[in-house]
Amino acid sequence: MATGPMSRLAAALAQSIKQIEADYGEEAREIRAKLAEARAEAEKHEPNSTKLKAILGDCREMVKSFAAHDPAWKAVQRVARLVGLD
Repeated sequence: MATGPMSRLAAALAQSIKQIEADYGEEAREIRAKLAEARAEAEKHEPNSTKLKAILGDCREMVKSFAAHDPAWKAVQRVARLVGLD
């Protein structure tokens, strides 16, 4: 793969996927799937920039939604651990 903007984007997406897996695991499977789709498109010999922008737009909205709910999710997880449901 070349070292142009798309290869850097693909590398950044791969790193994002790894970080999401480390921080959230199964809770973020849909975001990981979308990022993997974006990475696959970016790694193509001739990526479709319109498709890539649409996928990344979806990712942006998913991340915004996930981030908005993250504090509540962490609170639920803490309570679950307190009552032995972890």
